[in-house]
Amino acid sequence: MEMKILFAALTLSAFLAVAQASPAAETPIRHVTVINVVTGEELKDQTVRIENGRIVSVAPTQESDAALPGAIDAQGQYLIPGLWDMHVHVHDTSELPLYIANGVTGIRIMSGEKNTAAMRAELARQKPSPEIYLASAIVDGSPAFWPGSIVVNKPAEARRAVDEIKAGGADFVKVYNNIPREAYLALADQAKQRHISFVGHVPDAVTVQEASAAGQRSIEHLQGIALGCSKRQDALANDLARGTFFVRRLEIEGEAYGSIDQAKCQALFAEFRHNETWQVPTLSVLRIWGLLEYSSVTSDPRLAYVDRKSRERWEERIQPQRRRWTEPQYKLARTIFSVDKQIVNAMSKAGVPIMAGTDALNPFCFPGFSLHDELALMVEAGLTRLAALQAATINPAKFLGRTAELGTVAAGKIANLVLLRADPLADIHNTTQIQAVWLQGAYFDHDHLVRMLEDVKQSVKH
Repeated sequence: MEMKILFAALTLSAFLAVAQASPAAETPIRHVTVINVVTGEELKDQTVRIENGRIVSVAPTQESDAALPGAIDAQGQYLIPGLWDMHVHVHDTSELPLYIANGVTGIRIMSGEKNTAAMRAELARQKPSPEIYLASAIVDGSPAFWPGSIVVNKPAEARRAVDEIKAGGADFVKVYNNIPREAYLALADQAKQRHISFVGHVPDAVTVQEASAAGQRSIEHLQGIALGCSKRQDALANDLARGTFFVRRLEIEGEAYGSIDQAKCQALFAEFRHNETWQVPTLSVLRIWGLLEYSSVTSDPRLAYVDRKSRERWEERIQPQRRRWTEPQYKLARTIFSVDKQIVNAMSKAGVPIMAGTDALNPFCFPGFSLHDELALMVEAGLTRLAALQAATINPAKFLGRTAELGTVAAGKIANLVLLRADPLADIHNTTQIQAVWLQGAYFDHDHLVRMLEDVKQSVKH
């Protein structure tokens, strides 16, 4: 579910967008309701003061606060930490402002390049931009699924790849489907020795239990979980290793879900919890495959923010399904997605750590916008509204080991904030009701965010 990154030159309008944001040495937000995303408590009528990119205080609003320079009256509005999308891909740096306009102040890019330094430099030219946590180039076996991957087939190659990735400055190692078993285990051991985490897909050659035990820090797309919960895990794993086509792999997943052993499933979730194996379900992309026959999906108005090259890539990706799939295959995909949601709910109830991620820019997964879809899908799956909000705020901060500076609205934290016109704990869809965003203290009001969206819409090539 990966796509190659392409870069565009920094546009003058994008430069002006960040230049016009108010960096204000001090920005008091008065009469706001602050949401504690750890406890769910709503602190009403608060004044949040920001100086030099940090929150300096959160306290009940006083009459004297009205005299503070630059004060913003947020009566009836709600303040939450900046959101994170923990599974994205970038085709063009001009997409990055779409995250800010949607209140997403941090992203985890899940496919990097072999030259990490050059990629970071190119990403850094785009302003405004969310904070970026950057993957290595995809590490895969032979044949590699994506061009530009680092191919490892032997343990020595895997160890060397980890050393090179660490030296190159990537934040983590991204693993993929075709890594052979012994190479994967060597990669895991070397990553531990070099103090760099590895995340991504569960290779076909190992079980999800083995991936968790080996220390894989996060598992994407619920990969391996259907088989890991199945009474027929070994037999279906052999079938999966021979399953070349997407539809066959989907059928195998359906067979696995049809043979679930609930006790085995709960034991798996206990392993995830014990090993601190994070899950990033990416429901936004998992749901798409069963809906491609519906024009309401394929004519989404948010296509206006996606450039022609990306839309052409999407069309190329989905054409095999649209040409060949029958109604029973679409129905199978929808049924599997229904069980996927049940699995996410069960994991949440079992205490498995979960983060929100969308897999943008896969087909009909939109930068920034789809993070709100993901939160709504989590609630639809059965998570509480607070749990969904945590998956995009405090949980990424925990995963990154940065709770001292991210994830909550509190004194001392980086001022990455989203001001909402309605309460997300009353209705998770209210995360879309964005009035303002602060990015490291820089203030983007509603009109500015609208202009930012319009600038992207005007710049994409249709």
